[in-house]
Amino acid sequence: MENLRIIPRLDIKGPNVVKGVFTEGLRVVGQPEVLAEKYYLSGADEIMYMDIVASLYQRNLDFDFKKLVEILFVGDIF
Repeated sequence: MENLRIIPRLDIKGPNVVKGVFTEGLRVVGQPEVLAEKYYLSGADEIMYMDIVASLYQRNLDFDFKKLVEILFVGDIF
């Protein structure tokens, strides 16, 4: 397995990263900016960012978070 890639997924609800708890609720586990940087420093190849209630509230991507991820990941390429 020499082409193994690490792609963490951040489930976002509002300003927080959340984790499902026994299909009954959600628990806040941190801020997306902090966790994105932590995964980057740990060697993640990509990040999957999922706003789990975006379609419910007809929202688009949070561009402040997108800019942070571009700085961390894309900035490394150039």
